[in-house]
Amino acid sequence: MFIVIYSYKVPKNKIKEYLDLQKEVRAIYLKHGCLSYEVFEKFQKDEEWLEIGKFENKSHFKKVGARVDKDPKIDELFQRFCSIVDVKKNPVVTKKFVKRI
Repeated sequence: MFIVIYSYKVPKNKIKEYLDLQKEVRAIYLKHGCLSYEVFEKFQKDEEWLEIGKFENKSHFKKVGARVDKDPKIDELFQRFCSIVDVKKNPVVTKKFVKRI
């Protein structure tokens, strides 16, 4: 198992827009082979959110990513994401993990 975690802040006044967007993004990732795509809000609700994508292994992650990158809708969704999250002010932190046990 290979997982990729993205962490960032979503302003409280943009949460509905963000969740609507994530439903579309999730559908694209699942359509192209991602095993699981989940979105979490931090328990204390301080605007911190996580996306967790699960893949068979690193190679599968790369294959899915290449398919997603070719999807005609993904560029528009990414631009909307950047406007919601304001990635210049609140950069996205990416971490990758490999399951060992």
